[in-house]
Amino acid sequence: MIYSIIISPLSSLKTKLNEAGIPFKENFPLAPLNSFKIGGPADLFADISDMQLLKIALIAAKELQIPVTILGWGSNVLISDNGLRGLVLRLKTNSIKILNRTGETLVSQGETEKKTVEARLIHFEPDKYYSFTDLDYDESDKPRIQVEIDAGVALQFAINYLIEQGITGLQWFSGIPGTIGGAIYNNIHGGLHFLSEYLESIEILTPAGEQDWIAAKSIKHGYDYSIFQESKDIIIKGKFNLYRGDKQKAKNTSITWATRKKLQPRNSAGCAFQNITLEQSKQLHFKSNGFGYIIDKILNLKGTQIGGARISDKHAAFIENTGNATAEDVLALIRLVIKKSIEKINIKPKLEIFLLGFSQEETVDLS
Repeated sequence: MIYSIIISPLSSLKTKLNEAGIPFKENFPLAPLNSFKIGGPADLFADISDMQLLKIALIAAKELQIPVTILGWGSNVLISDNGLRGLVLRLKTNSIKILNRTGETLVSQGETEKKTVEARLIHFEPDKYYSFTDLDYDESDKPRIQVEIDAGVALQFAINYLIEQGITGLQWFSGIPGTIGGAIYNNIHGGLHFLSEYLESIEILTPAGEQDWIAAKSIKHGYDYSIFQESKDIIIKGKFNLYRGDKQKAKNTSITWATRKKLQPRNSAGCAFQNITLEQSKQLHFKSNGFGYIIDKILNLKGTQIGGARISDKHAAFIENTGNATAEDVLALIRLVIKKSIEKINIKPKLEIFLLGFSQEETVDLS
């Protein structure tokens, strides 16, 4: 009698990872690794700090047609209760390199000013919801410093470290949890600024294992958006054009802004929805274009709870896990907000958090 043995793609990937000396864990719980504290397990999970090993893992997964997810800190994601299929990787690289300590003109002042104005037009919120206007100041007259930061570096560590070196520009993003890679991927906003204002180039790793640097100005950025959300390229490093600025002023700004950000509930994924535009806000005669303001004052949903998920009493822009929330609880609240928003103001809000591990059928009504 002839017996046939069928080896699954996942088993083959485990063999390749073992052969390459890449430690991994099976059926690994992901809830502790994201700020929502929600979600099922990963089929395979690995921390990777070596670029060569990262290449090997990616190429092996591609050959076997196994999906790969780069998790980062998991600070703005909702993971399905069923978890994530395939391979989940967390980059643990931690290098910060200051490339020109003396300072020099790297980009035109006009270009920086233009980007800042675009950020203000999109994100300005005049009420008490994360008011930032009193903290903002201009640094465009300062010498520029170029800094290269690995994707795995914690954002807050990078901010604090660079300020201590007298390098400023990232203080606007204090209090935002996550890594540099995640910050680039999301083009995070802090107050009136977007990270792309300071980004010069990005080193990427393609699914085929090829490394390359691409100019930031050559790719598309937007409100909480970068082209990496559509491509399958993995962010390895970012090169930033920062300032030889006022160290103490930057430190004070960083501390004050981070303190205001403490309004954010602990077990949440940040603001659940993007703000509406200033034009929409004016047409509706709202006091703010912040969606937290809309959820609170217009939709009257602040404090609403479904299962273990609740629209925060601290700040209505956030959905929080009160202790035993499931991903389905969070999705139910999201659907409620969308439904009420369409009914009352005829606007379907856009999600600001990323949904991972859900089928298209489960989330088609949310996009």
